[in-house]
Amino acid sequence: MNNNYKNNLIFKLFPPFTHPYILLVRLDKPIGFLLLFYPISFILASSTNGSSNNILILFIIFFIGSMVMRSAGCIVNDFIDKDIDRKVSRTQNRALASSQISLKNSLILLFFLLIIGLIILLQLNYEAIVLGLVITPLIILYPLAKRFFFLPQLILALTYNWGCFIGWVAMGSNVPFSSVLILYVSLIFWTLTYDTIYATQDEKEDKELKLYSSTLFFGAGRMIILNLMISFKYFLLAFFGSGLNFSFLYYVLLTTIFLINIIDLNFMWKNIPEKAGSYFSRNNYYGISILFSIIIGSHLNV
Repeated sequence: MNNNYKNNLIFKLFPPFTHPYILLVRLDKPIGFLLLFYPISFILASSTNGSSNNILILFIIFFIGSMVMRSAGCIVNDFIDKDIDRKVSRTQNRALASSQISLKNSLILLFFLLIIGLIILLQLNYEAIVLGLVITPLIILYPLAKRFFFLPQLILALTYNWGCFIGWVAMGSNVPFSSVLILYVSLIFWTLTYDTIYATQDEKEDKELKLYSSTLFFGAGRMIILNLMISFKYFLLAFFGSGLNFSFLYYVLLTTIFLINIIDLNFMWKNIPEKAGSYFSRNNYYGISILFSIIIGSHLNV
């Protein structure tokens, strides 16, 4: 195991034999499951109808579910990509690529995670269960997409933000479908942005291995496209708020987040692959900020 991992607090809290499994499910990198949870939290927070206790219970269910299913998704991804991961410097220390865990043990863990995920899903209503099962093929397709599809990050974006539909039906569909669809499209732009930037770390090796990515597809126009996608994201979030009659404060907060995001992209990341990981992690703050803005906008009439 790379010594850099030892500085992470979670490895100090758990015994050494668990460390490869922590690496496998990315428990040391919670940003992944948080980015899976935020789309659901946005739609739950936008509801002004129904019991606040029920919404809180749904928040807890989906938070745990996001952790479990993201962990399962990481195992599927690493199982399919293990041979490629060995050839890429960023991923060669992953637990399966470096043979820290056997394929058998990884599949056993995946089985238990899927059982837990199914139990969590069964706590929801019938419509939410159906939508949760419908997205399963895309979860499997994503790690394969880089081999044949010029924009694999789009598959990730469609998959990662599907939760806003599951959350919507779970809370009783008390937000107009058109608003949910607008939110979904805005979040697709969000995922495309942060994962395109994240993929710049592997740009040279992806070329050598003849793999596809949005980073390579956008090419020299990458910065222009990223700025446009961020702008579309916040424009659609504003449109989302307008459809639900959010208060003026929502737009003030959203505009502030947008400006910070644009500055971050152009003056902090600056198209430097070595800074891509830090930019990716900062999306946690954007997620929290947008969630706060939605709560304020939907529940505080100013």
